[in-house]
Amino acid sequence: MPLVNWAAQRMEIVKTLIKVIVIAFVYLGLGPALGVMMKGRDGLRRFLLGFLAFELVRPPSDFTLMLYSIETYRGHTKGFEFNFLEAIAMGFAVAAILEKRKDFRYLPPGLGAWLLWIGASLVSVVAALEPLYVFMPAFKYLKMAFIWVGVFAAVRDMKDVLALMRGFAVALIVQVIVCLWGRYVQGGFRVMGWFEHQNPMAMWSYMVAFPLLALAISKETKMKDVGLFFAAFGSAGLVVVLSVSRASLAAFGLGAALVMLGSFVHGFTVRRVSLGLAGAIGGLVVIGVAADTFMARMEGGDDSPENDLRYALNQQSAAMFHDHPMTGIGWNNFGLANSRPRGTKYSEVLENWERNRGRNIYPENFQKNPLTESLYWLMLAENGALGFGTFLLIVALTMGYGIRSTVAFWRTPAGLFLMGMTISLAVTYFHGQVERVLTQTKNLTTWVIFCAIVARGEWWRREAKKARKAARLTARAS
Repeated sequence: MPLVNWAAQRMEIVKTLIKVIVIAFVYLGLGPALGVMMKGRDGLRRFLLGFLAFELVRPPSDFTLMLYSIETYRGHTKGFEFNFLEAIAMGFAVAAILEKRKDFRYLPPGLGAWLLWIGASLVSVVAALEPLYVFMPAFKYLKMAFIWVGVFAAVRDMKDVLALMRGFAVALIVQVIVCLWGRYVQGGFRVMGWFEHQNPMAMWSYMVAFPLLALAISKETKMKDVGLFFAAFGSAGLVVVLSVSRASLAAFGLGAALVMLGSFVHGFTVRRVSLGLAGAIGGLVVIGVAADTFMARMEGGDDSPENDLRYALNQQSAAMFHDHPMTGIGWNNFGLANSRPRGTKYSEVLENWERNRGRNIYPENFQKNPLTESLYWLMLAENGALGFGTFLLIVALTMGYGIRSTVAFWRTPAGLFLMGMTISLAVTYFHGQVERVLTQTKNLTTWVIFCAIVARGEWWRREAKKARKAARLTARAS
């Protein structure tokens, strides 16, 4: 036995060393090298923007590598995760630095609030059952700063926006093909494509779909892109239907309606009316085809508090927040604090709920209880008022950037796009009440990309304001 254990340990050491070498090569070698290659090459930068967006549809294992992973843990972060897409973002930043661009910022709008949130959430370590677990999400979210800085540096004008969104569009079309294969060839009921679960897949799809729809109905968009973007928008709708997620279907319909209504305020055009009608007809056809699936889902569910597990898990969260209102029970510690043996007090909340439903309670069945589905209840429980309050600051800032830049550029090609982006953020934030989807790598990375884009919109707004002020001063001086 000792020899077998030693051999297994040596193998683990070798695997870890290989991972460290790969990570070092990607972050310290490939990232900066891409920056050198992109210097002065707009075409390469735009190609990599599109690749960055497309790669997010692929399985997470394609672009992540985990050190010290605890696969048996039911937390939202299981180890120290390296996301190789961050290396591409590093390249964007390095290229901007080498080009000595005046619009490059190490701390773009909103990133300070992001870092403040991470710092406030780290305070939760004081009550954590496993302090090490707190540093896992902190590490993951802190590195998202590379994405924020890099995308902010790379998106310099609407040509860059189009390159990025073409990547997302192709990703959605590929995803619907994968989902159709899973549904009609493999016989799946609730397909999930290349995602970990159908709900994050559906939320990612509609999040990307709204700015694509806005670009498709913009009169400045070329017809070849109109076809691509509208096909991707339709693919997103079909993916949402195939996921059989009722909340996501409602969110998709609401967001699409808001984008269309906003475009009509912008002005009626043949393109907008025709694409609006085509979308409505296509939606009715798809829903009609999938009606039996949705009816089966509706008939099989009971969302009353007495039978909704989410209600019981939120009650656990409320109990944790009550006991630790300022700092929470520890970032990424919910899975420990709500389960036996270390979280017996909060596990009993779930056990009592089960008991009231007439179930027999066996303590050994409550050693790995699920996490609450609500992003906000999870954050209140784990991070307390400090972490939750600073997260709301991020929400307020990114929504404010989106709204202000949309208004500022309403009569320009960027106006409708920024409106679609803002609607995506708003619907996703609202949906967070029942889904913790922004903790998962693919959705998290996409969210940060969108935050960086509305930050760039805010930058454009500020620069335009400065230019107008300078022009007025010049006019007065003359």
